[in-house]
Amino acid sequence: MLLIGPLGFLTPWILAALAALPVLWLILRAMPPSPKLVRFPGTRLLLGLRDPHPVARHTPWWLLLLRVLAIAALILGFAGPVWKPAPDQVGQGPLLIVMDAGWAAAPDWPQRQARALRALDRAAAAGQPAALLVADGRAEGVLPFLPATELAAQLRALRPAAWETRYPPDPQAVLAEAPAGLSVLWLSDGLDHPGRAEWLAALSGRGNVTVVPPEGPRQALELVPGDQPALRMRSTGTAVAEVLAIGLDPQGTPRELARLKPGEGSADAGVTSWPVPIDLPSELRNRITRFEIEGHASAGAVMLADDSLRRRKVALVGDDRASEGQRLLSPLHYLRRALAPSTDLIEGGLGDVLQASPDVVVLADQFGLADEPALREWVEGGGLLIRFAGPRMAASERLAEEPLLPVRLRAGGRDIGGALAWGEPRGISAFAPDGPFAGLLVPDDTTVRAQLLAEPAPDLADRSIARLSDGTPLVTRAALGQGQLVLFHTTANAEWSNLAISGLFVEMLDRLVRSARVGAGAPEADRAEQPFWLPELVLDGFGRTTEPQDTAPVAAADFARGPAPGAPAGLYRGGERVAALNAGGPIATADWPGAHIERGAQAPGFDLRGWLIALAAALLALDALGSAWLARGRQRAMA
Repeated sequence: MLLIGPLGFLTPWILAALAALPVLWLILRAMPPSPKLVRFPGTRLLLGLRDPHPVARHTPWWLLLLRVLAIAALILGFAGPVWKPAPDQVGQGPLLIVMDAGWAAAPDWPQRQARALRALDRAAAAGQPAALLVADGRAEGVLPFLPATELAAQLRALRPAAWETRYPPDPQAVLAEAPAGLSVLWLSDGLDHPGRAEWLAALSGRGNVTVVPPEGPRQALELVPGDQPALRMRSTGTAVAEVLAIGLDPQGTPRELARLKPGEGSADAGVTSWPVPIDLPSELRNRITRFEIEGHASAGAVMLADDSLRRRKVALVGDDRASEGQRLLSPLHYLRRALAPSTDLIEGGLGDVLQASPDVVVLADQFGLADEPALREWVEGGGLLIRFAGPRMAASERLAEEPLLPVRLRAGGRDIGGALAWGEPRGISAFAPDGPFAGLLVPDDTTVRAQLLAEPAPDLADRSIARLSDGTPLVTRAALGQGQLVLFHTTANAEWSNLAISGLFVEMLDRLVRSARVGAGAPEADRAEQPFWLPELVLDGFGRTTEPQDTAPVAAADFARGPAPGAPAGLYRGGERVAALNAGGPIATADWPGAHIERGAQAPGFDLRGWLIALAAALLALDALGSAWLARGRQRAMA
């Protein structure tokens, strides 16, 4: 900033245009051009006559003055004048600029660069050396101090990274050659990061530290896994924004497909969180490629969609009565109708479908499995096994010994409404608000006539995720290794209940299938063959998709740690799986004990730019009125 008495200029180089005002005065004064002198003898007869309305040969001086003053006001306004700006709190010693360069610094990145460039200009004018520490995790070795003019080009070329801000691990080693009496300008992104407190303590012991916080709130978006995948939006502010679902339309053009509204927010330690449910049809959800917070340009505010939100591969195993007259008796008929619109179905024997590495296996009234060891290994690896009861299971004398069930079952089952009726068929109770079927509405006409009963157990209530109106379990679930076992205690067709011919049946299966881990049920041997992930599409710090510049594979261990140098946020492929590496996650606000906080990226004081531009507009309006008045005078003279 250039100070001239009580007046300061944010961009003083624009004042050089004032030198052109004298030249402009001469140009305007010569217009209109002087008349050409032609000698004509007859003009002697006009000697001595006077014109009562003479026309000026040059532009009047007062009109010239209006125009020159208007241009001068514009030049002064564009130079950023500030009346009585506060003094720069950065000291006068050697300058060290620390720039947080993670995704959280992206929304106001140009303002950060402008503030750092002003500090470099001050250091160059004072003849002090300067250094630039870019906290993106790629700084190595001892930090060099150079002439301030040599750092300006490097600063202008900087861009935020698509991962969290990262500081060098050893501050003392990096500052080994730093001169005494440092003046530190720390351009913070407002968030706390590992190592920030150690760096603040090290810099405070070497000089004065001035921290420039961000101008607006920082926002992050992440996926919340579970039975019903959802998003979580976090912000250091209190204003809530909508989440845009971006994907491909039927013509293959990326556009906004839906807007997701956040739920009720909760604040904790300066950070507000909002749940954002993904309540979209499966066909629409499968077309989504990314979610982003509206109006917030950063990689942390973008969540790329991967296989966890895509169509699952579901294997159907059961007795398929495919003849024309018995099609409606086949349990697989109803399962196909319910799952085909939102999943990729494969059918066959159990041993055959396990070779295809499905995400979900559905067994319809299957008992005494020959491939039980292979199926157990698949479930323990993360697969979801859904089983349906039926007459075959009910007739078994060894039902209590059947493996791969979430609960122990009684032999024989329960028949309601028959000749020896205990009562009327039972309805379905409302679903628990914290279960996988939360929010689904149960039709009043959906009833169950027969079921397989579970043996009483202490954990039976915890394993029951759906119950009949009398409290007996309808659907039970239990964990096995990294996978899940789910049992419907009724049939997958209309033989024991009318659940299979209701819309609730489709919604319940959709919720269960969406809770499956895509590719998690693949054999361990297949995972070992894919120890690396290859980038297919990456994000820059502003959340824009770009082609990967570095196509080096990322080790599985590094991939599990999240975005980092060499592994930016983006989409990566490992074998047949596509996984997203997203930058958003938990955030925490930073505190700065002992440091001076500079509020706002602009210098404080009374800003005169708006007033000077308004003055220039008023002068130009007066110039237009004056020119019109002169033109009217000439017309009268000619008349």
